[in-house]
Amino acid sequence: MEEKVIDLLKIINSNLEDLKKKENLPKLIYAKDIAENYQVNRNKATNFCKKYGTNFGGYCIEAERFKEVLQKEGIEIFN
Repeated sequence: MEEKVIDLLKIINSNLEDLKKKENLPKLIYAKDIAENYQVNRNKATNFCKKYGTNFGGYCIEAERFKEVLQKEGIEIFN
């Protein structure tokens, strides 16, 4: 039984390493990162992610989507 669990964990680890190597996965920017890098408070950053992003282990937005919103709306969107 223990050997089966160990083998299963090895397979899971291998799958995670394969996923990590793929470059086509979206890069997520979390609300706390937005708050730190754009000098807005965390509540505004969270509201921004709620509106334009998703909740994936915390409110976040895909990097490409973030660029699109900033280009369209401008940095004033945080005001």
